Amino acid sequence: MMSWMDRIREAIELAGRSGVTEMELREGEIYIRLSRSPAVAVPSAPLPQDQSPTAIQAIPAPSSPIVEEVRPSEHIVSAPAYGIFHQRPAPGSPPFVTVGDKVEKGQQVGLMESMKVFSAIEADASGTVMALLASDGEEVEAGAPLLRLQ
Repeated sequence: MMSWMDRIREAIELAGRSGVTEMELREGEIYIRLSRSPAVAVPSAPLPQDQSPTAIQAIPAPSSPIVEEVRPSEHIVSAPAYGIFHQRPAPGSPPFVTVGDKVEKGQQVGLMESMKVFSAIEADASGTVMALLASDGEEVEAGAPLLRLQ
């Protein structure tokens, strides 16, 4: 039998893989609601009574695409997936890039941590870093703008 902590971990992993922003878990008198975006108001729907105790109901989030204004001579490096963005390879070490740095296509510009797995984020274009759009350690959605290149 799965413990509640195992169920919560499984729900978090499901949300990370599927892009679901909110879900509810209910078993008897125990009710847990998970949300990755607390600033977004999403109407909740009660779970139907005929679902099993471990059922997970996904509540669709309103579509609010992440928009970043891009000038013709600029390029945005975006998050490849949902996770935690890291600007440096390890705490206390210098960041991969800073504003003013020149980067080449394929150069590592950050790390993405998702479920304790770290993946390199590489620039998909060459240019000069004009702005860092995500903070070190910030939780970001897939497609979130991370860097602005010119």
